[in-house]
Amino acid sequence: MKAKVKEFRSEEELEKYLLKSGNTPQGAAILKSKGKVLTIEVEGIDTRAANILKQDAISVGGDCCVPRKASSFEKGSCSVLLMVTRRQLERLLLKLKSQPFGLKEVSKKVEEAVSNYTTEEFKLSYRGKELDLKRPKIMGVLNVTPDSFSDGGLYTGVDLAVKRCEELLLEGASIVDIGGESTRPGSEPVPLEEELKRVIPVIEEIRKRLGDGFLISIDTYKSKVAEEALNSGADIVNDISGFHFDGKMADVVAKFGCPAVITHIKGTPKNMQENPAYEDVVSEIFDYFEETIRAVELRGVKKEQLIVDPGIGFGKRVEDNLCILKRLNEFRNLGLPVLIGASRKSFIGAVTGEKNPVKRLPGSLAAAGIAVLKGAKIVRVHDVKETKQFLDILLAVEEVTC
Repeated sequence: MKAKVKEFRSEEELEKYLLKSGNTPQGAAILKSKGKVLTIEVEGIDTRAANILKQDAISVGGDCCVPRKASSFEKGSCSVLLMVTRRQLERLLLKLKSQPFGLKEVSKKVEEAVSNYTTEEFKLSYRGKELDLKRPKIMGVLNVTPDSFSDGGLYTGVDLAVKRCEELLLEGASIVDIGGESTRPGSEPVPLEEELKRVIPVIEEIRKRLGDGFLISIDTYKSKVAEEALNSGADIVNDISGFHFDGKMADVVAKFGCPAVITHIKGTPKNMQENPAYEDVVSEIFDYFEETIRAVELRGVKKEQLIVDPGIGFGKRVEDNLCILKRLNEFRNLGLPVLIGASRKSFIGAVTGEKNPVKRLPGSLAAAGIAVLKGAKIVRVHDVKETKQFLDILLAVEEVTC
C-alpha cells in the first residue's frame, strides 16, 4: 500500500486521471468541478475500504474518486484519489482510525505522505558545517576528466581545478561536485587507481588553498574513491548508481555519517541509453528510491542524510526526462531533499535542436526553473553564475508578498 500526494495543474488534467482510473465520464465531470487543496493518491487499498473512505470523505466535505470495481463491491484492491482540504483531512483521519479493512493503516500512510510532501525545510550537516536548503541551492560541476560530455579536459590539472572551484564559489555555488570519471552515455569505466589519481590531489589542494567553509561532493560510485575523498576533505557522496554498483558504498556512508545522493539509473553508463523503457517512469523511480532507502537504512545509513536525484539522462528517453521534470513534485512524498541535474544534457538538444552542449544554457535554465518550482532543493549545473541570477529572480517573484 502506498499514499502519495498528487497535484494537477488544471481541471482537464484531473479529469483525464479520473477517467483513466475507471470513473465514468459523468462522474469525472462532477468530481473535477469540486476543486482541490490536497489530492492524495492511495494505492493498494481494499475495495471495501475504498467505499468507506469515500463515504467518510464526503461526510467531512471532501470526496474520493473510486473505480467502478470498488463501487460495484468487486473484491480485491484498487487505487483511489482522495480530495480534501487540510481541515477536512484532519477530521477524516480521526474517522479512519476506527474503521475496518486496513483504514487505520491508510490514515497513517496518508498522514505521513502529507507531512513529507509539505516539508520545505531541510539541512545538510557534516563536520560542523550546515547548509540550509529552505531556499534552493546550487551545486557547481567540476569535472577533472579528459572526456566529460561538455567540459572534458578543461580542468584536468590541479591548478586549473582549484581555480575553477574558486570561480564556482564566487559565482554562487554552495556545493562543488568533483568527478574523476565521465558517466556520459557510452562511457567506459575508469580504473580505480586512475580515478583516485584524478580527484584526491584536487580535493586536498582545494581544502589547502580555499579552506573548509563550503561543501565538496565526490561524484563516484566506487566506495574506495568515496572513502579516500571523505578522508581528504569531501563532505558528500554523490553516487550515480544509488549505492547499487558497489556493495560497500552504504558501509562507507554509514561509517562517515555523511550526506549522500541516491541517483536513479537504469543500466550502466556504457549501456544505459540502449532502448530504455518504462510504463510509468516517475512511479518506477519512486519505488526504486523507497526500496533503496530501506536497504541502506538497514546498513546504518541515516535517512535524514540522504538526497534523491531521479537521474535525468541516466537510462531515460527524452519523454522520460520531460515527465520527470513535469512530475518532479511527486518525489517530495519521500520527505527528502530532491536534487536535479539537467544542465546541458542531450534531451535539451533533442527538444531545441542545439547540438553543442555548451550552447544549451537557455534550455538548462528552463529545466532548473521548472525543477525548483516543482520542489527541487539542489540544482547541479555547469553555469553557476547564470543559474544563480535566473533563480534569484524566480525565487524573488515566488516569495514576494503582493
